[in-house]
Amino acid sequence: MNLFAPNYRHVVVALLVGTLGVVSQAAEHSPVRFVNEASIRGVADPAVNSTGPTFGDYDLDGDLDIFVPVEDLAPGLHDRLFENQGDGRFVDVSTLRGVDNPGSFSRGAVFCDLDNDGDADLVSATMPPGQSRQRHIPTTLFRNLLREQGEPNFIDVTRESGLMRAGNAEDEKIGGMGDTAGGVGCADYDRDGDLDIFWKNADGEIENALFRNEGNWQFLDVTNTSGVAVQEKLKDSNAQGSPNWVDFDQDGWPDLLITNEGDRKLLLRNLGDGRFEDITLARRAPNALPLLNPGYAQGACIADFDHDGDMDIFLPMADQASRLLLNQLKEKGALSFDDATIRSGAGVIGGARGCVAADFDNDGHVDLYLNNGGPSNTLINDVIAGFPPFVQFYIAWEKAPNVLLRNLGQAQFVDVTDGSGAEGLGIGSGVGAADLNGDGFVDLYVTNRTYYAMGQQVSPEAGESQLLMNQGNDHRWLRVQLVGTRSNRDAMGARVSVVAGGFTQTQEKQSAHGYNSTNDPVLNFGLGAHDVDEVRILWPSGQEQVVTKPESNQTLVVTEPTEEPGG
Repeated sequence: MNLFAPNYRHVVVALLVGTLGVVSQAAEHSPVRFVNEASIRGVADPAVNSTGPTFGDYDLDGDLDIFVPVEDLAPGLHDRLFENQGDGRFVDVSTLRGVDNPGSFSRGAVFCDLDNDGDADLVSATMPPGQSRQRHIPTTLFRNLLREQGEPNFIDVTRESGLMRAGNAEDEKIGGMGDTAGGVGCADYDRDGDLDIFWKNADGEIENALFRNEGNWQFLDVTNTSGVAVQEKLKDSNAQGSPNWVDFDQDGWPDLLITNEGDRKLLLRNLGDGRFEDITLARRAPNALPLLNPGYAQGACIADFDHDGDMDIFLPMADQASRLLLNQLKEKGALSFDDATIRSGAGVIGGARGCVAADFDNDGHVDLYLNNGGPSNTLINDVIAGFPPFVQFYIAWEKAPNVLLRNLGQAQFVDVTDGSGAEGLGIGSGVGAADLNGDGFVDLYVTNRTYYAMGQQVSPEAGESQLLMNQGNDHRWLRVQLVGTRSNRDAMGARVSVVAGGFTQTQEKQSAHGYNSTNDPVLNFGLGAHDVDEVRILWPSGQEQVVTKPESNQTLVVTEPTEEPGG
């Protein structure tokens, strides 16, 4: 039996025109059940101290593979590339494919098709060497050679691509960015048809960086000219977690949310001319005043939690209650946010690092899963030797259970963790959702911390990754796979709306979320007991495409038309 055989058929669609309405409808609730199958699938991988998973079909064989960034702090630790064997098992092929990156201190990664050739390239963000590590491994850009050579091997093209900060002598010396990466993400911010790269820095005194894709594997540092620099805006710009690229004001241009630890978050509005404007503190809309909260947020999870068609923000907080900020664009006609933490039931206190937003029971409402790690209340100098007195910060040292929140509709959440099989227990880091067995229900890959000093484990217990397989129910589903032509091939930034049973769900395709994690590149929509009336895609190019009455329980592959209607 092929446990991971893809359950879909390819559908060629035509360009149509239509209009969607937005109404809400409650769906019947079925229990959400998961089973941890990490060990039998070969991905438990204890004590690797990873950040979060990255999903992608790097070898184009029709099933999802998993890249796991690892802090190389002891013998045998290096980045993992778990290749899906199609029979329910995964095998680490990172060394074979050239992405093990030995000696690196990886802090997150994303699969992005940076040259639009149809295969997934890889950006791996790293930290500088310290303690027992000898090599200085910069944030690394790997090019997938599947299209060029017929084998999905990767080569390091960091130096020749120019993925280095302008005028930085140390970058030139080591051939890439060697400072403390906090996260990385891709978006076509200038809508020229290829993906650009934003790199976050976890050092409060070092700037983030935005690189514009110039084509032909060349990147240009446009941090200062674009207005995304944050050093003058914040007292402490410790920018942990993935950058969030989302079109919050729906003007067609992806905006940039930058989360920080110990200082406010920043919402940079894309002005459409290559520049960004910080609207966080604006007195009038557009603004994002609730982002002034200085809590320890390591990335965010963005989704339409309340079914009003705009993108809301969930902030996992390590030092206080996590927060839910509802976008008021549709209600007020201008971009602003309402802090709905208390009334939504999403304000969980548990030391959240990672988060994931997905419809786990396929009832049509986007749920939340939090990877917790307890409060950051232990001084690292007290438990890990070798840190000088002028390097002091607090870490989570005690395990905590994870939390599964079911969305009852209109952003009202209830804790359904107990008995779900997703309780988990660890010092949490990242978490991502993906349908790994093609059954139409998203599964979870959860990573946890293990601390090391001078190559030796110092954590009381080793953290272990968990692969939580969703047991599903009778609800219908639709998966939407997008292929850009005029837009970037990955269709990052595309907005997809599905109408079923009288109400509308909206998702926007994003490269990364939460604590340096990614989700399934195919968008999953739960349908409850309903069939699909309409699927509408707004491509990054600005073109709209509508598919009427596609069958449910399939993967609908939609390719962007190469010409405008009538062209």
